[in-house]
Amino acid sequence: MNATQQPVDGDGHPTGGTDSPLSDQPLLDLLDVLVDDRGRVAAAKALGVNYRTLVNCYNSRRVSRRMRQVLQEFRDAGGVGGDEPGDVDDDDVSGIEHESLERRVAVLEDENRGLRELVESQADQLFQLVRLVAALEGREGKLGEAEAEPAGVDNDREQDWRPPRRRHGMPDAGAVTVEVQPDEEHAFGPAAPLVAEWRELQVRVEKADSRVDRDRDEARRWELEVEMLGTFHLTLPPDTYQPDDARRADHVRWRQEALAEARKELGRAKRSRSLRRALTLGPWRQ
Repeated sequence: MNATQQPVDGDGHPTGGTDSPLSDQPLLDLLDVLVDDRGRVAAAKALGVNYRTLVNCYNSRRVSRRMRQVLQEFRDAGGVGGDEPGDVDDDDVSGIEHESLERRVAVLEDENRGLRELVESQADQLFQLVRLVAALEGREGKLGEAEAEPAGVDNDREQDWRPPRRRHGMPDAGAVTVEVQPDEEHAFGPAAPLVAEWRELQVRVEKADSRVDRDRDEARRWELEVEMLGTFHLTLPPDTYQPDDARRADHVRWRQEALAEARKELGRAKRSRSLRRALTLGPWRQ
């Protein structure tokens, strides 16, 4: 550029080469509003100028002669007119699209960060619920063990009692049958209530409405069989004759193993039900 040449903007118009006078501030305010409302590309199109011309003016806050003219015309027209498309280079558009993508990525990162915080919060709440359910199940298990012992049974009498002889034509002494026998109070003594409950459970297990009820009844039935065999020396179906001590001990042992497994299943069913209730804030039927 020689001494006679003047600086020009992106449209080839002379810029004037001087700072914008104070009277240009309203025009700059108009430009700010237009860019904020429409964006730089649409603002350049609305004014009918080159994108770089608008950016130079917007960033430098210096109003060239060309920009002063188009801003005044736009203002005088009340924001109408000057909509001829400006010359926007492909490089300019690519830069704008890149900026737009960066903004979108930043927004997505903020959303992902918020989602991670929400998931972590919910995971912590779930952990607390699991701990609460485990604590409740522990207390309930202790209560269940306390309820397992039949009420009104004298432990000393249990250890001394043996099945008496039954009348002629009746099952062998102490042999439990599915059908009720007329002399059970005599034949089973203090174990008669256990036999009655055992018969009831035989039917109830098959008709349980839920997994928890079924597993609770199953565990209770094994408890009764261990007690009837080991404590009262009764004989359970399908056996009809008193087993010897070795066979009785074997029967008691495998029923104790079945009882332990049934209690585990009951515990799992209770925890599952309690967790479902806690998560859904209401009863969940299995």
